[in-house]
Amino acid sequence: MVDQSWRKIVVLRANGLGDFLQATPALRALGKAYPAAEITFLTLPWLQRFLSGRYPYLRRVEVIPRYPGINEPAPHEPQPAEAVEAFFARMQAEHFDLAIQMHGGGAESNPFIAKLGARHTLALAAAGSLPLEQNLRYCYYQHEVIRYLELVGQLGVVWDGLQTDLPVLAGDRVRLAQVWRPEGRRYAVLHVGAGDVRRRWPAERFARVAEHLYARYGCEVVLTGRAEERPALEQVQAGCRVLLVDLGERLDLGMMAALLSGAALLVSNDTGPAHMAYALDTPAVIVFWCGNVITAGPLKRERFRPVLSWTLTCPICGTAGRCACPASWVAGASLEEVLAEADDLLAN
Repeated sequence: MVDQSWRKIVVLRANGLGDFLQATPALRALGKAYPAAEITFLTLPWLQRFLSGRYPYLRRVEVIPRYPGINEPAPHEPQPAEAVEAFFARMQAEHFDLAIQMHGGGAESNPFIAKLGARHTLALAAAGSLPLEQNLRYCYYQHEVIRYLELVGQLGVVWDGLQTDLPVLAGDRVRLAQVWRPEGRRYAVLHVGAGDVRRRWPAERFARVAEHLYARYGCEVVLTGRAEERPALEQVQAGCRVLLVDLGERLDLGMMAALLSGAALLVSNDTGPAHMAYALDTPAVIVFWCGNVITAGPLKRERFRPVLSWTLTCPICGTAGRCACPASWVAGASLEEVLAEADDLLAN
């Protein structure tokens, strides 16, 4: 049961933006269950600035060092052992009452949690991983939102709904306005990239979506993406017969949230901006590989429409599991279905 004597809680969740957003219902419920506790959130460097001060239930956001299996060292950027030791020494000096592992099945993350020196531990644990004091069996095919709510539920924490959180700050809107203003016109956002090449829908289909949204609804169409996704952005523009607003590489995460909060529609691959749309209640059509919709798909359908690809083997080599081929596993999602879902959302 909830122990109100606990004053310091630390949570490990060092993944991508979408991974964080899917944990927000559990983090929010945890904050309500322990209103007097200081919750420290451990994450990756690029997320710290975005998260700090944005979520009232996270009192502190700390960056973890390079650590195998969690924050992998780059080949050209080895992490000195002294930095890792100093991090754990600093964490141990906090004398946490509880440490929670929300970072996968526990192969690397449970030993990481154990090194924090908390009085009590709670973790996900796949078969073969190090068990901690209190554990929930990690089963891959479970929705991430439910997974972390079930995890904190082991403490007696009452669920506070399934809605994910994404506060948009005034500064986010100010910075966006310095880059682009919609000037009162209805606009749609196309996010054509994804960190995993297997999740990228063909660029030429995004171009057809842009033409459709412009011709039928008069939408200004905005392209977004990271620097490494520039080739995909250029392919969309080269194959499109209407003028697009290219905001690729120009938005930080807060600006992206502000942009999506005012959009009439998002069409995206299964990646961070899709999860932003769910949290902001922005209508979205999302292209999914069939397996990923189980763990990360939207939980509602009124405003969020997944379009699935049922590809089960690599289109290049035929492998059923992960391979090195640069092949899209979501090309099987049809353009016609994406357009039909977009029409239904915009018409209603």
